[in-house]
Amino acid sequence: MKILILIPTVLIFLCAGAYADNSTVGDPSQEFPAWITSQYPPYDATNKIDPFVSFVKIREYETMQAARKAKLEKKATTPLETVDVHSLKLIGIINKGGGRSLAMVELPDGKGYLIRPGMAIGLYDGVVTSIGNEMLVVEEDIIDVFGEPKKRTINLRLRQEKE
Repeated sequence: MKILILIPTVLIFLCAGAYADNSTVGDPSQEFPAWITSQYPPYDATNKIDPFVSFVKIREYETMQAARKAKLEKKATTPLETVDVHSLKLIGIINKGGGRSLAMVELPDGKGYLIRPGMAIGLYDGVVTSIGNEMLVVEEDIIDVFGEPKKRTINLRLRQEKE
């Protein structure tokens, strides 16, 4: 049985060795024989859109890249603009007379900051819209999955300590 398997393998190697000595085999610059011709020129995909990629995904990718580039070019002016709004902890609210309020927030590194309405806060250009008795409201400009600009409202609530 082993001899029956061995004989065809040896013949294949011998035939391959005989063709390897021929200088025309394996030469990429060699023209194809006349009987191997193509009716159409070869397809060149340079500067063409991939037909299998959704155009919605291409637009989403381009808008996300533009937003990422704009974010990298923009320098944060305060430490409050270097962290996500959800990572902030609302510690306290100071109610002044005349409807003016301040809020005290804590960053993840433990530092505290006073916030007024109208201040820029968060990674996505959020603006503090209002400070209530137990809540801080922040509005952010985001881009949804369809590439449309939207406003997202984030409410940070004051945590009550249990006694």
